[in-house]
Amino acid sequence: MLNPTEFFVDIVVEHEYVECTSSAIQALVLFKKLYPGHRKKEIDHFITNATQYLESIQMPDGSWYGNWGVCFTYYQFQYGSWFALGGLAAAGKTFKFNNCLAMSKGVNFLLKTQRENGGWGESYLSCPKKNYVPLEGN
Repeated sequence: MLNPTEFFVDIVVEHEYVECTSSAIQALVLFKKLYPGHRKKEIDHFITNATQYLESIQMPDGSWYGNWGVCFTYYQFQYGSWFALGGLAAAGKTFKFNNCLAMSKGVNFLLKTQRENGGWGESYLSCPKKNYVPLEGN
């Protein structure tokens, strides 16, 4: 009853978000560069746990479900997947040399879903289905 749109499932339920976790990793990595000695153990522990969390919530197809937009790719912003890959990259994860399977799967998802025109398109139906649904047409 409190949800104003049918395609944002559980919008009034608070839970962990790939967007927030990834943003926090990126912020703390930058903070470490500016203040390398400040609460180093705590920050390193957070980054390790947050990275493990991002890896654990990856979808089988290599994507991440984003909660703050139309889910997996959100047009040009590659929403949940873009955030997750940014956080993993900030934490030092790469897709080269088998450094991080989640990165490899995420990059493969984006390459697989990229449209002929170079962009990404995603239907709003991805939200209630919690599965990537490509946008019809161009």
